Amino acid sequence: MNVKTVTHMLEKTLAILKHYEHCTVDEMLEDLSAKLQNQTLTKQSTNETDYANVIKKMKNMNKEEATTFLMSFKKEQLLHIGAQMNIKLQKRETKQLLIESIITHCSFAGLYNQMANRKSQKQMSEQI
Repeated sequence: MNVKTVTHMLEKTLAILKHYEHCTVDEMLEDLSAKLQNQTLTKQSTNETDYANVIKKMKNMNKEEATTFLMSFKKEQLLHIGAQMNIKLQKRETKQLLIESIITHCSFAGLYNQMANRKSQKQMSEQI
């Protein structure tokens, strides 16, 4: 690391220290820690809610619509969507492969529901 980089870092640190010059070091660190935790919790809960809505919307779409819809997301967002759906996705996979994995998972969920209900559907058709 060169001296110019250290100088730049110390200038940023000086701004923080001036903001907290009326406090003790412990109070400053506790305040910074609390602010970081609040920021992280807010960001995580917002992302989870957003992805839950994305999943709900996507389940009502056909494959082409869902593909177009998911193309608007970044690769990192697709990984989060997959994680919420309990799909193990790899970061090294291409965006297209991530999208296909998510869509396939959604379509199989519908298929599994149909398979689970086929006995009752068969009985209903026999009664008619």
